[in-house]
Amino acid sequence: MRWAARYVGIPFKALGRDRAGCDCWGLVRLVLAEQFGIAVPSYDEDYATVHDRREIMALRNRELPSWREVAPTDAAAGDVVALRIEGQPTHYGVVVERGLMLHAHEGTDACAERYDGPLWRHRVVGVYRRAPASEEATCPKS
Repeated sequence: MRWAARYVGIPFKALGRDRAGCDCWGLVRLVLAEQFGIAVPSYDEDYATVHDRREIMALRNRELPSWREVAPTDAAAGDVVALRIEGQPTHYGVVVERGLMLHAHEGTDACAERYDGPLWRHRVVGVYRRAPASEEATCPKS
């Protein structure tokens, strides 16, 4: 859990992708790259604000084949938790340890919070692990 403390307090910044400020996906991207050597797309040009739920849902649906869903009881550091905001799975956090995520949400700095606690547990859509390149979905050959 020590590594997570390096990200607590990063200010929320819509479309932010670095330590100067991050939105939820920016924080996921930063943590996965720095702590786990996993590169994921930035998507910083694919939506205008964190309130563009339709665009964020389209990105989620496009990206999902590159991830493997894992049971919440099998969650491990570096997995990504998808959560509902206003009924749609448009918020993301990085698992620090089972039940605990690192996330950034509008109005708050990045923090560690229980995703199995009363505030978030009913909003969890799933826990996902980046699939190794050999497992990623590929376009069928014609």
